[in-house]
Amino acid sequence: MGFDMAITARQLEEALASPSPRSSAPPPRDTVLNRDVISLCARQSHLNELAFRLADHGHTHVGDVIALSRYTLIDLADGETALVDSLELVLGHLGLQLETPAAGWTAPPGDTIDALLD
Repeated sequence: MGFDMAITARQLEEALASPSPRSSAPPPRDTVLNRDVISLCARQSHLNELAFRLADHGHTHVGDVIALSRYTLIDLADGETALVDSLELVLGHLGLQLETPAAGWTAPPGDTIDALLD
């Protein structure tokens, strides 16, 4: 009993039309907005210091950060526009941008982020 390894045109079309296992769609809004900024930046080591500065100034969650202006972020990044560019790129991958306050969103309790700041 042998296997026919030939793929039909229809099978190829179906495979290409089916969604990929890793979706490019952004995650649900509240899940993203509730994420703390330190864990958001954890994989980009160059953003860690900026993340801690944001948290020290009360901008502990993504929902807080997107309400900020680019000018404010540059100030918190000591003028390093490349850091702000990187953060904007990360936010863009989540379908977010700066200066867009999240109407109706409130930050989760501070207990979860407090342990990271100590």
